[in-house]
Amino acid sequence: MIRVKLYNLLAERSLSGREEYELPYADGLLPVDIIHREGFFGEEAEAIVVLVNDEQATRQTPLADGDRVEFLINMVGG
Repeated sequence: MIRVKLYNLLAERSLSGREEYELPYADGLLPVDIIHREGFFGEEAEAIVVLVNDEQATRQTPLADGDRVEFLINMVGG
């Protein structure tokens, strides 16, 4: 099982509409697969920061059963 958390506006704008949920683990699952499943593509997907088990990861980091994946919006400017 993969635990998924979407922060801030991501949950509101996602296809699932949920802040937290569990996803069945599948071999070869990547954070980018979850990002696409939630309806984020292109520049919008590129602005998402990925954390796997509390450590920054890439969209291509292989996931393992039991991982916790968090998605945040990369805010720029100031």
